[in-house]
Amino acid sequence: MIFRKSIIYSGGLLAYALVSACATNIPTEISQPLEGSPGIEQVRQQTAAYLSQKVRWGGIIVQTENKHDTSELTIVALPLADNGEPNDSDNSPGRFIAVIDKFIEPQVYSPDRKITLTGRVLKTETRKVGEFPYAYPVIKVEHYYLWPPEPEQVYIDYPPYLWYDPYYPWRYPYYPYPYYY
Repeated sequence: MIFRKSIIYSGGLLAYALVSACATNIPTEISQPLEGSPGIEQVRQQTAAYLSQKVRWGGIIVQTENKHDTSELTIVALPLADNGEPNDSDNSPGRFIAVIDKFIEPQVYSPDRKITLTGRVLKTETRKVGEFPYAYPVIKVEHYYLWPPEPEQVYIDYPPYLWYDPYYPWRYPYYPYPYYY
């Protein structure tokens, strides 16, 4: 009887652990795709047709600029994965500006960080990228999620295999080369 109870309790704990491991802190507005959400190219070409339409876009932050009562993020758009995270890709549909109604810390929302946002199309604004005039779609942000930074890849350079040979520099008289077994 006691054995049966311990199996039931351990099964319950295992189920709880599995369910909690699948939990995520990504808001549902970010993780769920929007039906009929236009792309950046469509909004750039026909802004009037998409004014105040809800979009879900994401990408890499280029610049964070704080104004008097809002913050503006300039973002290079990237295609989104199923969970809303921007994919690492060389195919960018363009840039856009996200307007947030509060102060955003520029050190946290720094360049090269990934972000996904939902909001409504406000207008298209022409600014320069270098010397090139560029039409930026501007959206008013309702929800946003800053993705955690990716860990750096560490490369470990191991010494050559022969360094582990006990007779390494004086091989010949003690240990014939190549190794014959």
